[in-house]
Amino acid sequence: MLMQLFAGSAGPAQDGALQASFDAWSVQDGQISIPRETASRLLQIRAEHAAFVFDLGKAQAGRLPLCDALKQGSALSMWWCSLLYERHPKVTPMLYEVYRLRAVELAMLERGCTALAARGLSRPACQALAAMCRRRGWSFEAIEQADASAGKSRLRKTYEKTPAPLRTLARFGWWLWKVRRHIGGPVTLSPSSQPTGTIATYFPNIDAKLAGEGIFRSRYWESLHDALAEEAGAGQPPAVRWLFVHFPSPQGSLAQCRQWIDGFRHARKSGVSFNYLEEFLSAKDILQGWLRYARLALASLAAERAVRGRFRLPSSELDLWPLLQADFAESFRGWRCLERVLQQKGIENYVGQAGAQRWWTFPLENCPWERMLTHAVHERHAGPVLGAQHSTIRPTDFRYFDDPRTWSDPETLPFQPDCVAGNGESACSQWRAAGVPEHRLGQIEALRYLYLAGQKKARLDGRPRQLLVVTSFFRDETEAHLQLLAQAEEQGLLADFEVTVKPHPYLPVEARLRELLGEKAERFAFSTVPVAEALASSPLVWASNSTTVALEAAVKGLPVMVMQPSNDFDLCPLQDVPGLPRTSSLQDLKEALASAAPLELDPNYLRLDTSLARWRDMLGLKQA
Repeated sequence: MLMQLFAGSAGPAQDGALQASFDAWSVQDGQISIPRETASRLLQIRAEHAAFVFDLGKAQAGRLPLCDALKQGSALSMWWCSLLYERHPKVTPMLYEVYRLRAVELAMLERGCTALAARGLSRPACQALAAMCRRRGWSFEAIEQADASAGKSRLRKTYEKTPAPLRTLARFGWWLWKVRRHIGGPVTLSPSSQPTGTIATYFPNIDAKLAGEGIFRSRYWESLHDALAEEAGAGQPPAVRWLFVHFPSPQGSLAQCRQWIDGFRHARKSGVSFNYLEEFLSAKDILQGWLRYARLALASLAAERAVRGRFRLPSSELDLWPLLQADFAESFRGWRCLERVLQQKGIENYVGQAGAQRWWTFPLENCPWERMLTHAVHERHAGPVLGAQHSTIRPTDFRYFDDPRTWSDPETLPFQPDCVAGNGESACSQWRAAGVPEHRLGQIEALRYLYLAGQKKARLDGRPRQLLVVTSFFRDETEAHLQLLAQAEEQGLLADFEVTVKPHPYLPVEARLRELLGEKAERFAFSTVPVAEALASSPLVWASNSTTVALEAAVKGLPVMVMQPSNDFDLCPLQDVPGLPRTSSLQDLKEALASAAPLELDPNYLRLDTSLARWRDMLGLKQA
């Protein structure tokens, strides 16, 4: 049987051919949707993907395994800190292509297809499919290949064509001017008269009003600050050192962040020390970082020739090298490589100065810097490492799910936390199913969501007349949401609602909505209040695909509807909850507005105990 695979609109169907849409969720009778096929096979492909990056790290690359070839002076290989191993859907956008192509292969095998005609796909996708068909003895034809650079700016195209080392040099100059100039360094940690713990976290995302008074209160750690202060006693700083990972924020420039940090140090109300990890880099360290980068770049060129033929998922014949080669180059010859080399050195220097701690913890997302910190602590036997889940875990958060072998392999075990602490049964059950050992798994209270504890379910008298539109941190899904919102307003679907738009603080949307709607956008209110306040009026919540506000609204008993992803993974935190209305078209929205109702959540989805009994037990703090 012939499968006709098409992106965009379908062409004429051949007699007896199976038509498959590469990008549409909704298809005509007799056709199949590859996005639906991908979603239905997600856990299988995710497990194959995790096994692939683990096996590739162990594959021979000349005289050494790839992971050893990419150490170059460090006990922690850069392979385990690469984009390829990280598997972040937004940082590595070709991953959706990888998963869809694997779904095509599985769909063909299941349906007995032995011929494939692809129309409108990108050149790398066609190369991967051609290799698959050649190895399986199937026929393949590529028609009207899509231009992968379409829609990109000239500057972006030029940047992508520039050799990775030249891009690295340019980005390094930017880093010196925008980051290093403000952060400074090197510094020496002040001694402490009492044993301390270290919390590594992103900065800012803080209470700016309290920061003006010299008090550090992070939105990531919320009421844990209170438990730490209670443990220290009146007039004493909490016995905690804060290690900050810089993240650009509209809350304040880097210069403003430094002023806040200087205020925390002077006031000594919130901890023993406050430092960016870059503060532990000397000029010599930066030079040595460049030397390691150069060695990694040369080693990766030699290793590339040895391993590029191994870029296939287990049991698959797809050649993924055309899709992932740019990530390989960026990981070991690009700015990401040098950036992570410098991060690792700063972290190692910090761990060396801080010495043994009562505990180390961070908001667990399985990012490379977390593996660097965990590895450095374990190398120095400097205390237990506790990875604490901050937000939610979706099945498509791939970097949360390592191959189970990483929990026993001597090469990878040192970068795994001593305890993976989930903030409810939802996360823990996913980790358990993915192979995290039970003795490494624990539960803690959901700090981010504790404001929901003890709240009564919203009482709805009839249909809500207020619509709260919550947009995303990610530009692509926010744009899709805004366009559908504008179409709905133009068509009068929202005429009965008072509409308030709450953007993510990192991505304003008011100007874009005015472009789409002109004067009609004046009808919308725009809110920057905290989520708890925005939900207090019991609105109907319409959320972008990935925002976790949908979960908070569901916990409060509010009706919720969520955008369906477009040409991307589903990052909705409620995607497995029955009855959740999804929107991608005006018809979807019309039906959702009429049917949206409170959802039934598992009562153990989040652990909401304001006493923080489990946090206190994990960190050895006195109970409330």
